[in-house]
Amino acid sequence: MYDMYVKDSVAALPGTRQEGIAALAPYPPDMAVFLAPPRCAFNDEGVPYHLKPVGYHPSTIVYYALAQWNAYLITHEELHRQRFLAQAHWLVEQEVRTGADASGWPVSFPRPDSHVSGSWLSASAQGCALSVLVRAYQLTHEELFLEVAQRAMRSFERDILDGGVSAPVGEKGVFFEEVAVYPATHALSGCIFALIGLHEWQLYSGSPLAIEGLIARAVSTLRDLLAAFDAGFWTYTHLLHKPLASASDLALQIALLEALASYDGCEYCASVAARWRSYQTRAGSRLRYLVTSRAISARQALWGRVRAALFPAPQASPVTRVCVAVTAFPVTGGIRAVLAGVAHATRGAWQIEYLTQAVGANAQDYSIQQFGTKYMASSQFPGAWLYTMAGFWKLLSLMRHGAGYQVILPQDGVFTAAFSALAGRMLGIRVVCIDHGSLTLLDSPTYRAERVQALAAKPWSRPRYLLARLRYMAYWPSFSVAARIAVRLVDHLLIPGVAGDSVEESCQRLGIHPSRITRFGSMIDSERHSVPDVISRAALRAEKGIAADAIVIALTCRLAPEKGLDIALEALSLALAPLSSTQRARVRVVIAGDGPLRQQVAAAIVERGLGATCVLWGETTHEDVISLLGLSDIFLYTSRRGACLSMAVLEAMASACAVVATSEPLSNVHLLSAGRGIALPANDAQQLGQALTRLISDPVLCRQMGTTARNYVASYHSPTVFRRTLLRATYWSGLDELLSVTRQPAAVLR
Repeated sequence: MYDMYVKDSVAALPGTRQEGIAALAPYPPDMAVFLAPPRCAFNDEGVPYHLKPVGYHPSTIVYYALAQWNAYLITHEELHRQRFLAQAHWLVEQEVRTGADASGWPVSFPRPDSHVSGSWLSASAQGCALSVLVRAYQLTHEELFLEVAQRAMRSFERDILDGGVSAPVGEKGVFFEEVAVYPATHALSGCIFALIGLHEWQLYSGSPLAIEGLIARAVSTLRDLLAAFDAGFWTYTHLLHKPLASASDLALQIALLEALASYDGCEYCASVAARWRSYQTRAGSRLRYLVTSRAISARQALWGRVRAALFPAPQASPVTRVCVAVTAFPVTGGIRAVLAGVAHATRGAWQIEYLTQAVGANAQDYSIQQFGTKYMASSQFPGAWLYTMAGFWKLLSLMRHGAGYQVILPQDGVFTAAFSALAGRMLGIRVVCIDHGSLTLLDSPTYRAERVQALAAKPWSRPRYLLARLRYMAYWPSFSVAARIAVRLVDHLLIPGVAGDSVEESCQRLGIHPSRITRFGSMIDSERHSVPDVISRAALRAEKGIAADAIVIALTCRLAPEKGLDIALEALSLALAPLSSTQRARVRVVIAGDGPLRQQVAAAIVERGLGATCVLWGETTHEDVISLLGLSDIFLYTSRRGACLSMAVLEAMASACAVVATSEPLSNVHLLSAGRGIALPANDAQQLGQALTRLISDPVLCRQMGTTARNYVASYHSPTVFRRTLLRATYWSGLDELLSVTRQPAAVLR
């Protein structure tokens, strides 16, 4: 309706200038619904404040300001103009610095649907404040309004962890959060309010490229997520818990989508708005909404009473209590390295307890809860289901006796995640699964073939072998069912790796929406992987019986078929062949690890005449692995199968080794690009051998490659980066902590 009178209204107002945005334009949505509610009072300047709880809510104030603005354009009455300016001046007076060049208006009101403690920023308040301040400047020409708007705009460029309102989505996406805490709720209305404010600031300020790019990223992300807000008959308010929108919320979502479409010409947004508008008029949709919403409310109320009766109320704690559910712990391997990174990155913020079926050696330094028996292994049927049930009951028992976990962090996407997710839903605990490639095994013929080969290698009788094959045939349907339970009930998935490594396709087939997935780079503590100087390295080598001038090639892996040890030994033979006798004598190959192929590997070493070159260290502690990498020049990785990120490759890079690796997983290609290493096709011993020959013959290249790799890991896989990933996926509401450092002296709220 405003489009019909805006031109005449603007022309009739004194002192208007047709510059920047349409001068003194009305705010797009119908803002009458946002007038101060009945229980709001007004201070002497005409600014609304809430009575329960008592305080000023920035969103209420900016909504009220824009409603008064629109009323002023319709009526030209001075009363509405004064009310509008009162709100604009309140924004200026109550601005809170959230950084050197950023500011906002923190909200201290509780939000039952979000994990909020203390103050938080609101994307809708920040966005609407931009709209108010731009209009206030055009009405008064007071530069102070623009200065405050410039600082408020910066909150959209900053992550929530840095005092902003932006949450990353996927590799390049961004979403502006109505409640700027983690886990992000992804509320649709708040993001669109923010986009409208940014659009208006962009038009006014002459389309700076930085703002234009930010808006483009946010709009693209919003379009990608719109389908997730559609329930098929109604819409969801946000994506964290997916509550059905109220009738008024649906109307607001439609109006905002239409407004956004008018700003950037997004036909898709307009078509979605039209479809959602039809939900308002269909009797079937409205009836289904009423029935579903009532049923959900009744179920939540009933289960809330049951939960309160069976489990103690959570106690306030200065740290987050986290249960890490894992098949075995502590044991050598990539998962152990990831969990060490989790503990290091969250030191002081998390209190971690481990829940496992198999307790390994050196467990005295950890808080570990054990469940099940040795027959309840998750790798075979029916033990996998016994494992799942035992883990589920143990979690419930721990919570019943006051464990007080706030987050459950299962370490695979199948059986461990299944029982964790089931317990988490019952208990109301957030479950974030770190998947190390388990979900990709559903569609992996290589993995299935390896399992069959492993059974065939067992020295079993024929009846026992046939029984094992029958159990294995029943295992795959169980694996599939558990995976589907897990991905349906887990709140969020953290998956190491890089975009394009086929993990997204596996998740899509399982019906996991991209908004529930975070890809991340596994953490490596570069300080722990220190690079010894020449004297220290010589001493380390002397302890292991290795000459100081030796060229050391390290392999650290489980001695299993998928690790490609046969290819590694063939590549080593090919690499040594063209070397001079002097060079060949200097090469030492250390293979650290144990597994079912140990005897075969030992025999192959002798058969290839590598007995004087290669040594098998056997099962090795993580500390010894770090020591081995520190004294090595080259790291060789020959896996035939892999997913996500190889911790072995990352640790070798952090230790400044020159890495030669297969492209399984595909992330190795990314990690080793730009001169950080050499990534080659799996099973190609010829190319692997040539790469080893090149590095053995060129020590300078080895050192350059290792240094470049170490610097990369220190920048992109540091504890700080990993901590941010974990906090985003679990819980963070620390704006007050940031403000205690950055807050400038400000007026007390009147």
